Formats: sequence, structure tokens, C-alpha cells
Amino acid sequence: MCDDRVEGNSFAITHEFLSVSVMLGVRRPGVTIALQTLEGQGLIRSMRGEVVILDRARLIALADGSYGRAEAEYARLVGKLH
Repeated sequence: MCDDRVEGNSFAITHEFLSVSVMLGVRRPGVTIALQTLEGQGLIRSMRGEVVILDRARLIALADGSYGRAEAEYARLVGKLH
């Protein structure tokens, strides 16, 4: 969803922000493991304070239906982002 709201395929975000904020609400080590897993699958590249999306289509497929509904409603209410 962050990728939907930024230009390009990378965005500045920290593991700490992802974990303690409303983003995920999980412990920071869990965020690190999840990012490492996605990186190992070639879907993202995670660096200090930055995430780069490498394969958006596979990320959406991996979400298995969790991605899309909220985004469609947002587009309906606000308009397309890109």
C-alpha cells in the first residue's frame, strides 16, 4: 500500500516505524524476519531506512486476496493514485 502512494518503486521506512506504528503492530524482530523472507524470495530489497519493490505482481499474489479491496475503495473515494 505504501508503494501505491509514492512515486517510483522505493520508499523510506524503518523497521521500527513498521513495527510499533499502526502499520503492523508487531515486534521489530518480526518485521525484520518478514522483510528478510520477502527479500530472499526476490520480491523486495530492504536497506537501512528504505524498501525497494522488485516484483509488485508477486507481492500482490502472495497477499492472497488481502490486497485490493481497501485500495479499490480508496480509488473510488479519492481517485486513482498513479
